[in-house]
Amino acid sequence: MATAPSAPAPGPRERVSASGEESAAGAAAPWDAVLGESNEPWNPVEVDPDIPHPIRMWDYMIGGKDNYESDRAAVRHLVSVWPDVMVNSRAAEAFAHRASSWIADGHGLDQFLQLGTAIPIMNSMDGYVREQVPQARFVYVTDDPITAAHARAVLTARAPSRSLHVMRGEFRDPERVLGHPWLHEKLDFGRPLGVLLFGMLDYTRDDSRLRHALQAVMAALAPGSLIAVMHYLDFPNEEVGDLVQSLLGENLAEFTPRPPERIDRLLAGYEFLDPGLVRLTDWNPDGEGPGEDMHERCHIVGGVIVKR
Repeated sequence: MATAPSAPAPGPRERVSASGEESAAGAAAPWDAVLGESNEPWNPVEVDPDIPHPIRMWDYMIGGKDNYESDRAAVRHLVSVWPDVMVNSRAAEAFAHRASSWIADGHGLDQFLQLGTAIPIMNSMDGYVREQVPQARFVYVTDDPITAAHARAVLTARAPSRSLHVMRGEFRDPERVLGHPWLHEKLDFGRPLGVLLFGMLDYTRDDSRLRHALQAVMAALAPGSLIAVMHYLDFPNEEVGDLVQSLLGENLAEFTPRPPERIDRLLAGYEFLDPGLVRLTDWNPDGEGPGEDMHERCHIVGGVIVKR
C-alpha cells in the first residue's frame, strides 16, 4: 500500500537560517526553508493516515502514489456524487504543466516563483520549467506543513541544487513573503519572473484579501513578468458543495470556488494573453489531459497574465 513520504528529522547540516546562509554546523544543505524570522529547525509533520488530507487526495486524483487509503476512500466517495471531479483534477494538472512550459519556452525568463503550492513528487513544476530552461532558478512557497514535508523529500532526494528552494510563508498576505531578504537572494525582482498561482486564488476565502494579494504580487514584479492563474468555478449543485465541505472539515485551506461573474470582477483590469481566461480544457490544448471535448465537464478556468 502506498504511503505518504516520511522524512527523517534534520541533522545539523540540514539547518538553514532564514537568510539561507550556512549553519554553524556545516555547509548549507541542498534545500532551504524559511520558517519565520528566527533560525528555526525544520520539524517533520505528524501524519494521521486515517484522516484524509486535501493534498494527498489531489495526489491520488492526478495519478500519484503518495496517499493513504483514507485519501483514496474520500476521493471515491466524492466521485460517486461528482464524477467530473476527476476530469477537473486532471485538467488542472495538465494546464499547470502546459502553462509552466509555455512561460518558460521562448519568453526569456529564467527565474520562477510558485505561490501557494502543492508539490506532488511525481511531477514538480520546476521539472517542466527546466525542460525548457535547464538553468532556471525556482522557488516554491507553501503555508502547509504536509506540502513542506513533500517539498523537503523532493529536494533531499535530488542532487544538490542551489537553484531550487522552498519557502514557508503565507501566500494570501504576500508582502511579507515578497519583501523577505531571503527570497531576494534567490530571485532578482529587477528582472521578469514567471509566477505560478496554482492554488492561491480559489484558496483565499475573502474577496478583498484576494484582490489585495494579487495587487501586491503584480506590484512586486518587473515588466515582462508572466503570471499563470487558475480558479475553480462554483460547484455544480448543493449536494456536491455540502460533500466537499464535509470532507474539508473546518476548511483551513480556505478552498473557495466562485461563479464566473465573481471571478471576472476579481480579475478585472489584468491583461490576459491569448486565449484569455478560459476553461482549462480550452487553453492551448496539446493532447495531454482532458481536451476541448471535455469543456462542459471542466469547472476550472485559467490563463496567463502579463505585467506591462
